[in-house]
Parts: sequence; C-alpha cells; structure tokens
Amino acid sequence: MIILIHGSVSDYREWQKQIGPLAQHYRVVAYSRRFHWPNARPGKDADARVERQVDDLAALVRTLGSTPSHIIGHSFGGAVALNFALRYPELVRTLVLIEPAVSSVLADTPENREATKEGQAIRAKLKEAFDSGDAQRIVRTYAEHVAPGEFDKATTEFREMLTANVQAFQLDFTSPRPVLSCDDAQRVSVPVLVLSGDRSPLGLQRISEATANCIPKARLIKIRGATHWVQHDHAEELNAALLAFLASHRR
Repeated sequence: MIILIHGSVSDYREWQKQIGPLAQHYRVVAYSRRFHWPNARPGKDADARVERQVDDLAALVRTLGSTPSHIIGHSFGGAVALNFALRYPELVRTLVLIEPAVSSVLADTPENREATKEGQAIRAKLKEAFDSGDAQRIVRTYAEHVAPGEFDKATTEFREMLTANVQAFQLDFTSPRPVLSCDDAQRVSVPVLVLSGDRSPLGLQRISEATANCIPKARLIKIRGATHWVQHDHAEELNAALLAFLASHRR
C-alpha cells in the first residue's frame, strides 16, 4: 500500500495526477491532514504539531491494515513522513520525500547560509500576508516563492484547492516543529528516495540534498524544470521516478 501525504496550502487533491498511475500497480490512499479540506477548519486551540500529525498517520496506517507501507510525503507532508519513519519504523516499507520541510538538517556552512537567509525572507513575507487576512495575497505570496509562474497557469480547481486550505496553512506555518538533525535522519533504515525540482527555491533544493546525504539508504533525483509543485508541472517525470523506485523495492 502507498500512503500519499500532501504539503501546505493543499489537501489530498494535490495528488490527482499520481493516483491513477500508481493505482495500476498498488493500493493507493491519499488523505487530507488534519484541518485541511474537507476536514473541519481549525478552532481556537487547534493542534497541528508534527508529532500529532505523525500519530494521525500511524492510526490511519493501522486502521487500513496494510503494514508496512510505502510512505510518500511532499513539503510539510515530507516532514510528517520523515518523523513518522523515525517514530514508527515498523510501519514503513520505503520512504519518498519530495522537498521535505526539514530545514534543521542543514549544517551551518557558508554555502547553506544563503539558503537560510532566503527561508527567513519568505517567512517574513508570509507573516505579513497572514497578518493581512487576504487569502489571495497569502496564496500568491507562497506560489511566487515555491513555483514562480505556475499560479497564473493553474486551473480554477487547483486555485480553489489552495484558497480552501489557507487557514490550515497558517496553522502549519505557526505550529512548533521538532528539530530533526542530520544525526536523527541517519537512523532511518529503510530505502529512501528524495526528489527535488531544479526550479524550486534554493533552500528547498539544499534541504533535499542534505536530507539525501544524511540518510544511509537514500538516493536523490533532481527533476529538470520542475518547481516545488512537481506533482503538477512535471507529473509524468515524477510518476516515472516513483514507479521505478517502488518497483525496485517490491517484496
């Protein structure tokens, strides 16, 4: 079984171009993380910590009754997936991380400082956008950073998905995240594929590279021309990479 974990400002629908091709070979489950559409929106005391979402995923996998599973996570969902593999290794067969949001794996080196500054700058812009309460501004600010030029080409359905998840995105953005170091990542023992787009922000590319270097059984693939929204702008290349990796670890 394959479990698909979406990123920020989205929900299970971000995998629409992957579900069909993957389902020809595997049982596939794409779910929406807590507070993301169509789940209830966050209330005053909503808890969206990564640790809580890891427990959500464990409950889902056990309820579905197919363990261990192939876990595929994108962006914030990649952070959930990586922490899940560390906390519940018995539930994971393989792990795919698509530009995971785990900046804490980056070493404090001169080549990474530029990426760190980039991340700080976009967080400041997003905070201003969140403070404005303007959903369109929030979505556009994020899109211009992670997938330049793609928002204007997106379908109406895709834009509606982004807007529907703005509140959940803000909660993901503001919730404390566990500090996951390179040493922590080294404890992942299953086969891992890390994917990144060469049109993604520098920081996301550096994080992907560092994650792949930290995990003993990890392989990194860069998809030429892809952004952080690789599921949409380079779906065929992504699907081919996923199927090839999964096929090499069937047992």
